Amino acid sequence: MKKEDLVYLKEELQKEIEKRDEIEKLLQQDNVKELVCLAEVKPDLFLKDDYELLTKILEKFKIMETNRVYVCTDAFYYGFEKDEDSLNSPFSKLDISIYDKRLYQDIESGKQILGCTDRDDCFSFSNRVYDEDFKNENIILNPYNTRKNKNGYEEVRRYFWENALKYGQSKSKKLLLAKYPRL
Repeated sequence: MKKEDLVYLKEELQKEIEKRDEIEKLLQQDNVKELVCLAEVKPDLFLKDDYELLTKILEKFKIMETNRVYVCTDAFYYGFEKDEDSLNSPFSKLDISIYDKRLYQDIESGKQILGCTDRDDCFSFSNRVYDEDFKNENIILNPYNTRKNKNGYEEVRRYFWENALKYGQSKSKKLLLAKYPRL
């Protein structure tokens, strides 16, 4: 991500935090409490933390250039000879070589990419990449080595963004790589 994009996101987050704080102050006033109660409205304005605000901002913001850090969120095998039930369980390991497809998700943009072990299979469809080339050109994290909960994708993404806003992208990336194992 470009530095100016991160600065913009930081500014937008600060504006949203200020708005949230003002709304919370207003909702604490007696006359507003009474109106909310009379109207039987449940204000859905309480976002518990700053990351929730940031995710709302990121939904509207298109990130064009990323640090090329992905999480392997799932893996697939389309053969018939293997025990597919055990391979498709939420607890199956993602790093075993039997899988012929893996799903990767970018921690900044959220973009998903399907990696294939068969080069010919990859190029016959759009949005597929050859797995070995993709792994050589990008950083692929494998936090928990399981498809359960998308292999911790949201946790990794949150960790990256919180640190990027505090310390900048390069330090956040270093912290991320020190904390989570690679595929």
